[in-house]
Amino acid sequence: MRGFGGQRTWNDVSTPLAPLLDHPDDDGPDLSPIQCAAILPRLQEIADHSQAAGTDPLLQRHIADARQLVIVLQLCVEKDVDLLFG
Repeated sequence: MRGFGGQRTWNDVSTPLAPLLDHPDDDGPDLSPIQCAAILPRLQEIADHSQAAGTDPLLQRHIADARQLVIVLQLCVEKDVDLLFG
């Protein structure tokens, strides 16, 4: 991907996670509850694959972080609020 040494743009990728993956880490536009709802099922699916993480501590940490983000996305959808970055 562009920004990570590649030439591919996000316009070439079809994934419900694109609004999250293509978002700046420290700022940028908020994600709407509709965007959160679109991201949620795929992120939940990834977070549910804890067996695939094995014993690698870094991968286990990423799975734990994904699970926490699932909770935040669910709250944004339930309360109809944006996910804020900053």
